[in-house]
Amino acid sequence: MNSFEEIFDLMKSNLDITDVARKAWIEPIKPVRLNNNTAVLQVSTPFVKQILQENYSHIFKEHLKEILGFDVEIEILCENSDESSESGDNDSHKPGGLHTSINKLSPIPELQDDFVMVNKLHKSLAGSNYQHTFETFIEGNSNKLAYAACKSIAQGLQKNYNPLYIYGNPGLGKTHLLSAVKNELTKNKPNLNIVFSAADDFFNDFVNSIKFDKTVQFKNKYRNADVLLIDDVQFFSGKAECQQELFNTFNELHSNGKQIIFTSDRAPKEINNIEQRLQSRFEWGLLADISTPEFETRLAIIERKAKLIGLEIQPLIMEHIADKLKTNIRQLEGAIIKMNALSLVTDIPPTLTMAKNVIQEILDEQVPTPVTIEKVINEVGSIYGLTGEEIRSKKRNANISTARQIAIYVVHKITGLSYIEIGREFGNRDHSTIVYAVNKVKSIVKKDKAYRNTIDDLIKNIGNL
Repeated sequence: MNSFEEIFDLMKSNLDITDVARKAWIEPIKPVRLNNNTAVLQVSTPFVKQILQENYSHIFKEHLKEILGFDVEIEILCENSDESSESGDNDSHKPGGLHTSINKLSPIPELQDDFVMVNKLHKSLAGSNYQHTFETFIEGNSNKLAYAACKSIAQGLQKNYNPLYIYGNPGLGKTHLLSAVKNELTKNKPNLNIVFSAADDFFNDFVNSIKFDKTVQFKNKYRNADVLLIDDVQFFSGKAECQQELFNTFNELHSNGKQIIFTSDRAPKEINNIEQRLQSRFEWGLLADISTPEFETRLAIIERKAKLIGLEIQPLIMEHIADKLKTNIRQLEGAIIKMNALSLVTDIPPTLTMAKNVIQEILDEQVPTPVTIEKVINEVGSIYGLTGEEIRSKKRNANISTARQIAIYVVHKITGLSYIEIGREFGNRDHSTIVYAVNKVKSIVKKDKAYRNTIDDLIKNIGNL
């Protein structure tokens, strides 16, 4: 095969899917290029992109690996967007293609029923992307304190919770609450300067401010906030200079009576490699944990989601979903969205069997998404103040060697690549060198709790990137 287009055509011919799915989702795809181990595809709208990412990307990966003999990542671009500007000429008017807006599809007789189904799905998914407000947040015993504190702050009724520090496992509604505070304040006090930032965005802004000599702009952005909302502060673990900047930003805002809210996946004392003085700042105000939602709250979330997208579902089925998906709100909402899509495609109302299959798919998806070696190296490098080139280099000073060994160990643990493959990624090192690095880190992890915690935090941070 001489081109990626031919490879993709072969893959399409091997897909075991319905004719409706093939016409609606697969045929409109434009294969753009194979960039190293990334297959770049182009579609017409973000809606089609979402459908492919959620339902077909893993299938594409499996089939392309069979054809090419190596793992392939899938990157999907949209037409008429900045990300596709370098992908080549727009091919939206090719005969037989569907590279047009879904709402502007021509009523070709043989595809008209399929287009009706596509539009139903489009409207359904559009309705499911509700705004994160207090009205759409389901309150329960598991989140009562965090919910009440956020609402009180947003309504200007409470000024003593400063900072408010919300913590709990991923997928329990922390980001929803931060967004609800922002939306409520924006509605009631539009002149407030509200800065909402993920911790990694704060870190990137800080690094770029130094790199491009824009420290004044950086400080103006964050230190002039009336309300500062930072999501996932555990990301600052090991980033000493950024912690210093956050500490200074905190002090200036707090001394001026400005509201600060942090979220994290763990309590302040459980974040390793955080300066004690910054940890104490996290604990100055109110600590509010969010735990796994109880059955009644899970059931209420399911009922709300089903009503929002217009899905009629029997109470017995909702109870079964609430009983089986216990740890993550996103899973509950995802189950309802998938069942609605299946119901629309098959024209069959939700059944218990359908629910069981969807639940199994979701539970299978809990296996961590493979992360790239580059992400691991960059994260380790940010902790040790090194570049990726230095970690991959032949240099053997203590700092670089330690960082390199940790990076090798984490890559081995997360990706499952062979020692030979990892060796190639780290400057074509012999597999025996990789074995040595992995075993050395393993031995230290067993003896040194602080070292082990550093590795665990590193893996968690990489998983959140």
